[in-house]
Amino acid sequence: MTNLLPAALARAGRALDAAHMKLKKAKPHLFGSPIRQNMVQLYRHDADFDTIISIPHHLSFLAPDTNIDITYGIRAFDRNGKLVADREHRVKHFETLQRPISELLGCEPDEHGMFSIRCHYSSPSGIDFLGMTSPQFMTIFMPRSERGAPQITHSHKYMDRFPPLKNAFVRRSALLEGDPNLTGISYFLMNSSGVTASAALTLTGPSYSARHPVTVKPHGAARIDFDAAGEGPFELACEWDRVVNHRKPIAFRRFSSGLVTAAHS
Repeated sequence: MTNLLPAALARAGRALDAAHMKLKKAKPHLFGSPIRQNMVQLYRHDADFDTIISIPHHLSFLAPDTNIDITYGIRAFDRNGKLVADREHRVKHFETLQRPISELLGCEPDEHGMFSIRCHYSSPSGIDFLGMTSPQFMTIFMPRSERGAPQITHSHKYMDRFPPLKNAFVRRSALLEGDPNLTGISYFLMNSSGVTASAALTLTGPSYSARHPVTVKPHGAARIDFDAAGEGPFELACEWDRVVNHRKPIAFRRFSSGLVTAAHS
């Protein structure tokens, strides 16, 4: 019974969102283009990594015969969910905007945190056939060490439109971690909702087990370090007390060579 209310509210939220997008599709000149806004992703701006955001003019690929400017809005938060900056950048047809996050924001962000991307089209003409679109961008984690390699992730989750109610949820990663040269793993969690959420990460292996609870403020982020080393295999379980949209931790795996790889867990 305790899960019925959160599930019902989630269904109602999705229905409201679908109705809103239906209006936009029917009358884009009146209600604006049907764009699913506020895609979220992690940034790092610490001693090991900087973050570069690469934003292509996605309508150039989807509707190359048009000539529509896209204004992208970038909003970044620190690890405690405090707004760092909110800036807009215009990208013209067939252009790409690719810069370090500090340049896009016009200030230095936190060591890590969450950012979101929204967009607006200068005209809805000629793109009706596309239906609902969304901002498209790639996040490049650029290592500060010469021994490292850029790590690229694609965003596919959005900021929560409605606060998720309490509803315990456990997600087990489909990936098993482990390598003879593995020296540790850092996981980054993001709270894509507007309410405080609690989580706990448990990493288990043949002779290793560790559990780290953490509280993540609204729009905040958290880093959890595990000293798991060797072949493993290690399995990750992530427990949330709310079903936030962005539930997958991002893993940064450290190796004895100095290489660090990153991916959604």
